[in-house]
Amino acid sequence: MPVQGQQQSCSCCTEGKVLDKATNAPVAFATVNVPNTNVYTQTKEDGSFVLTDYCPDRVSISINVLGYKEANFTTTRQDGEIPTYYLEETVASLDEVTVKVEAAKEKGTETIAQSRLSKDDILSNSTQSLAVSLSKLEGVTFASTGTNVQLPIIHGLSGNRILVLNNDIKHAFQNWGSDHAPEIDMNAANGITVIKGAAGVRFGPEALSGAILVEPNPLALYNPFYGRVGAGYQTNGRGYNANAEIGAGGEHFSYFANGSYARIGDRKAPDYNLSNTGKEETAFSLGARYNIDAWDFKVYYSYIDQNLGLLRSSVTRSPDLFINSINADEPIIINPFTYDVKEPNQTTEHQLAKVGIDWRYSNGGKLHFHAGIQQNRRNEFDVRRPEEIPIIILDLVTYEYQLEWEHPDWKGFDGVIGVQYFNQNNDNNPGTLTTPFIPNYNTERVSVFVIETLEVGDDTFEAGVRFDRETNDVRGRETDQDIFRDNYTFTNFTASLGYLWNISDNSSLSTNVGSAFRTPNVAELFSFGQQGYRSTFGLLRFSDDNGTLSTSEVVLLEDSDVDLERGYKLTTEYRTNSENNSHLLTGYVNYIDNFVYERPIGVFGSIRGPQPAFIIDQAEALFIGLDYTWKHNFSERLSSTYGLSYLWSRNIGDDQPLIEQPPISTNLELQWEQGGFWIFDDSTWGLRPSYTFEQFQAPRTVTPESLVEGTVEIDTDSEIFDFIDAPEGYFLLDMQWSFQVKNLGGSITAQNVLNNSYRNYLNEFRYFADEPGINILFSLNYSF
Repeated sequence: MPVQGQQQSCSCCTEGKVLDKATNAPVAFATVNVPNTNVYTQTKEDGSFVLTDYCPDRVSISINVLGYKEANFTTTRQDGEIPTYYLEETVASLDEVTVKVEAAKEKGTETIAQSRLSKDDILSNSTQSLAVSLSKLEGVTFASTGTNVQLPIIHGLSGNRILVLNNDIKHAFQNWGSDHAPEIDMNAANGITVIKGAAGVRFGPEALSGAILVEPNPLALYNPFYGRVGAGYQTNGRGYNANAEIGAGGEHFSYFANGSYARIGDRKAPDYNLSNTGKEETAFSLGARYNIDAWDFKVYYSYIDQNLGLLRSSVTRSPDLFINSINADEPIIINPFTYDVKEPNQTTEHQLAKVGIDWRYSNGGKLHFHAGIQQNRRNEFDVRRPEEIPIIILDLVTYEYQLEWEHPDWKGFDGVIGVQYFNQNNDNNPGTLTTPFIPNYNTERVSVFVIETLEVGDDTFEAGVRFDRETNDVRGRETDQDIFRDNYTFTNFTASLGYLWNISDNSSLSTNVGSAFRTPNVAELFSFGQQGYRSTFGLLRFSDDNGTLSTSEVVLLEDSDVDLERGYKLTTEYRTNSENNSHLLTGYVNYIDNFVYERPIGVFGSIRGPQPAFIIDQAEALFIGLDYTWKHNFSERLSSTYGLSYLWSRNIGDDQPLIEQPPISTNLELQWEQGGFWIFDDSTWGLRPSYTFEQFQAPRTVTPESLVEGTVEIDTDSEIFDFIDAPEGYFLLDMQWSFQVKNLGGSITAQNVLNNSYRNYLNEFRYFADEPGINILFSLNYSF
C-alpha cells in the first residue's frame, strides 16, 4: 500500500519486520503508523514493512492487526540491521473455553481438529494437573488413580496412544498404566495445544489418537524486562502455592527463568477425609536465545520434583477387608487431616535439557535441529515392612535428536522433511526385595518423515508419510529369579491424508484420515505382579493352560501371537461463525486392530493380602464419537458456551464392551464480562454447570466376594467384567470470578459448589472412595 506523507517534506525512513510472538510466523497486512499523523503503511506477506516520510529521527510507531494486541514501539532511523517487532495474540472465544486466536499450526496438522489453552487459562488454577486443565476441552477427559495421578484421554484413548511433547521434545516418563502421569510444570507452560486426531506422521507412533503440545516461553526479542509473581490457596486440602517468572529480550539476546512450589494436604470428600491424598511439588525452568542474522540458537532446562500420595484405603491385608473396602460407602481407613505424605506414594524427579538451532537460509527455507536429554527417576513406596524401601526404583534416560528441513515453496507445495533418532534406557535399581514389575530395557528408534501441503484456491490438501524402525532389548527375571532376555524389532509405516475446505469467510470443513502403528510398550508386554492397589500381568507374563491362568514363565515375543496395534482414524470437523453464534462439530471413527487394554481377571493373594488382578489383552476395537461446542453471545458482555461429548466403543471382535471408557458428558458455561467498577479495571464472572452420565456401556459386574469365595469361576476366555457397577451420573456446579487492578490480577474459583458426593467412573479409586467435595481456590498474580 502506498504511504501517505505529511504536508512538510521529510526524509526519515525505517524498516522492520512484524512476527507472531509465540510462533515467529510473519504477520501480514498489519497496519504500522505514527500516532496522531497520517503516516502509515502495511506489512507484506513476509511481515516486512518500510515506513517513510516522517520527520523526527526518533519516533513512536503503533502496530495493529485483527487478532493481535495493539503494540507500541519507539524506533529510530537506521542504516544497519532491520529490527523485528513481535505481536501478542488477543483473546477470543474459539472453543468451549476461552482460548487465544488460533496460532500457527504444526506442519502436517492443518486438517486435524485441535483446541488450545492460553496462558491465562492455565494460571487461573496453576495447581491443577495437565490432564485436569485439558479436560475443559470437548473430547478430552482424564483417567486417574486418586486425586494426584491423572492421565489425559482423547476420544477414549490414553497412555502411549497420546504423545505429550514438552518444548517440542517427547516427554519421556514411565508412561504405562493409569498409575503414572506426565510430570509437567503447568506454571512454565505458555500455552497448550491439543491435536484430536491421528498425528503419528508429524510426531511419532505414540500419537495414534492425538498429541498434546506444551509450549514453552517464546523467548521473544525486543521485549522489555518483565516479571510475574503469583500465589494461591485452596480450601480442600488446605493447599498453597507460589510461582514467579522473569525475562527480557534485546536485539540479539533474550532469556527467562521461572519457578513454582505447591503443597496440598489430604483432600476431603463431602462426608469424610481422604487419607494420604496430599502432594508436594517443586519445579523451575530457564531458557536463553541468541539470534544473529539468519541463525537462531535456543537452550532450555527444566526440573520438577513430585511426591504424590495415594489413598491409604486402597491397601488391604485380608479377604474380609478387601471385600469390605470395595463394598463400603466410606473408606475403611479414615485418619485426621495431615500434610504428611506416607505410603503408598510415588516420588519422581524429571529433568529436561534441550538445544535448538534454526538456520533461515532463504525466504521460506529453514533448517531446524534440536537435541534433548531427559532423566526420570521414580520411586514407589507401598505399605509393607520396611516402609522406607521402595517397591519400585526406576531410572529412565532418554536422548532425542531431530533434523527438519522446511523447504521453500515448490510448485505450490509447502512442506517439511525430517529425520529423528530416539534412544531410551530404563533400569531397575537393586534393593526393592521384589521381582521387578517391569524389566530393564533399551529402545532405539530411527524415523524419517515427509509432510507436504498444497493450497488450491480455498482448498488445502495435506499428506504425509513416516517410517519408523524400532529395536527393543529387554532383560528381566523370571519368578525363580533366573534371567530372561528378549530382543525384537518392528518396522512401522504411518500415513495421513487431509483436506480443508474454506467454505466461506465464516465456515470451514476439514477431514483427515490417518493410520498409525504402535509397538506394545514393555509394561504391556512384561509387567508382573504387584503395583499400586493391584497385580498386573503383561501379554508375555501369562499363558492359558486349558483356561487356567499360568504366570510361572515368560513367553518370548516371537513365540507368541502378540502383534502391533494398527489404528486407522477418520476425523471430520465443521466450524462456522456468525455475529452472535459459533458452532464446532467434530466427528470421528477410530478402528484399532490388536488394541491393547487391561481387564480384570480375578482376585489374587499377595504378601500384603488379596488384590484385584488384571491381565493385558488384545482385541479388535472400534471407537465412534462426536464433540459439539456452541458459543452464543447474548450481548457484548454476556455469552454462553454449550458443550457435549459422546463416545461409543466396543470390542467388536468378541462383541463385548470395553472397560474404563469415558461416559457421555455435557456442560454449559455462562460468562459475564462486567468490565470496570469500583477499584477494578476489569471483572469477569463465570458459571459452569455440568453433568456426566452413568456409563451405560460398562461391562458386567462380578463381585469380589464371589471371586474370593470361588462361587464364580473366571478364566482368560471369560467375558470381560468389573468388580463393581458403574457409578451413577452426577451433576457439578463450578463458579469463578476473575479481576484485574492495574498490574494485579486474581481469581476466586469454587469447584463442586453444591458439595455433591459422587464417584468418577474413570478414577480407579472409585472402588474405595468418593471424589473430593467443595473446593474454593484463590489466586493472585502481579505483573511488572
